[in-house]
Amino acid sequence: MKVMLACGGTGGHIFPAFSVAEEFRKKYPSAEIVYVCGKKDIENAIFRIVAGEKVISVDSAPFRGGVSFLTPRFWLKVISGIFTSVKALILEKPDIVVGFGGYFSFPAVFAARVLGKKTVVHEQNVVPGVANRWMARFAHGVAVSYPETLNYWPRRHNFRITGNPIRSSIERDCREEALDYFNFSGGKKTVLVLGGSQGAESINTLFLRGLSGWPEKLREKIQVLHLCGRMDPESAKVSFTEAGLDARVYSFFERMDLAYAAADLAVGRSGATFLAEIASKGLPAILIPYPYGNGHQRVNAEVFRRSRPEVVVLEQRALTPEALSERLIGALERLDAPGARRPAPGAASNSRAALADFIVETLKN
Repeated sequence: MKVMLACGGTGGHIFPAFSVAEEFRKKYPSAEIVYVCGKKDIENAIFRIVAGEKVISVDSAPFRGGVSFLTPRFWLKVISGIFTSVKALILEKPDIVVGFGGYFSFPAVFAARVLGKKTVVHEQNVVPGVANRWMARFAHGVAVSYPETLNYWPRRHNFRITGNPIRSSIERDCREEALDYFNFSGGKKTVLVLGGSQGAESINTLFLRGLSGWPEKLREKIQVLHLCGRMDPESAKVSFTEAGLDARVYSFFERMDLAYAAADLAVGRSGATFLAEIASKGLPAILIPYPYGNGHQRVNAEVFRRSRPEVVVLEQRALTPEALSERLIGALERLDAPGARRPAPGAASNSRAALADFIVETLKN
């Protein structure tokens, strides 16, 4: 069995594909995996994690509404991606193609359907993206992370609620290893700050500018792991030094298993993969949804918060460094309160198995 996984653009689309590939290697050792992705720098960085796997890069372009149909560059990139995908499908001969959303997955899934290949689409977010809305029209199977997503599609045949799969390494209980790796103290609380695989400069700025308002007694009890994305790490380090905080700063960090294991509180966007990962670790979080686009991160955050009272959702448009610091201080004080308990971890491994099984089931039907 050969499975082609079409993903790309952001880590939120790529890491679920890695997770499913991991499950296939476990359940079906003879299965072959081929990745199709875009050509962004972030993809080159992420795919180093699975060095040795076959990766095919394609062109594509984001859909910006009706204006895209009038833009020659849009059509050139999409058509180029489809032709490259057709060539890849003829050469690789996969049994099934699985799309994980994002505009880089569209050419491969569309080409597969034209060539008569079985196709599955997985939607990570509550609100489906444009690419998946289109691909769901002709895919043989559609898997979703949240039951609420079914409300956005009129069709109901061969839909499956699988959850959002994450890598098994994230679930590991390796706190001591993580603290040792970062040279962190086991007697301090660790705040993990990140804005997704592409970074979130607004979160970086809000967080760093608010450090001066932290009480000195609190700073002595806190250490920070900051994944700053495109921001200059040296600039962030200066801010932490001036605030008297022990911190580790990375532009991109491959060992997210260690990052989550060391963390006591997470601050970030509300992309679906980040939410699945912090749920699997039972991490309290402060979420700042990306305020643009179709508002899908805001919906993710609201749905996620319903069953997790320890999660705080803040709107970026009205957020100040002082307000973020106030919420952070409150969250950290609650963690330090007598009798405070960490929420129970989720069962992410069930999502990996559920999606892998659905893919195989769709292939056989």
